[in-house]
Amino acid sequence: MGDVAQSVPQFYAALDNRQADHQAFIIEMDGKLSDQIVSILIDPRSNYSYVNTDIVDKCVLKKEVNVETWLVQLAAGTKKRVHHRVKYYAFELNGMPTSTHFNVLLLGLYSMLLGMD
Repeated sequence: MGDVAQSVPQFYAALDNRQADHQAFIIEMDGKLSDQIVSILIDPRSNYSYVNTDIVDKCVLKKEVNVETWLVQLAAGTKKRVHHRVKYYAFELNGMPTSTHFNVLLLGLYSMLLGMD
């Protein structure tokens, strides 16, 4: 059995608005989700995409329970459990339409974190 720490997906973006050494890889931009302007972090080191719990409620996104839950390690080192997802939701990124699966997680100041899966 492998090391548990190796199997825990990690954020490399600092979600509490603090600059960190690895922030040079992070892109911050605005987008549009359900006619709402949202703040987006693009984290090329993350394998998954996440949407803030507040946005799920505000935009009335249909979330479903994940078959399995898992821990995500944030840049600050804390870990949070992922229980829900929004399946293939469309949004605009710099005016261009795209879509992805979103895992639902409390992200702090940001609406979405897009991984490069």
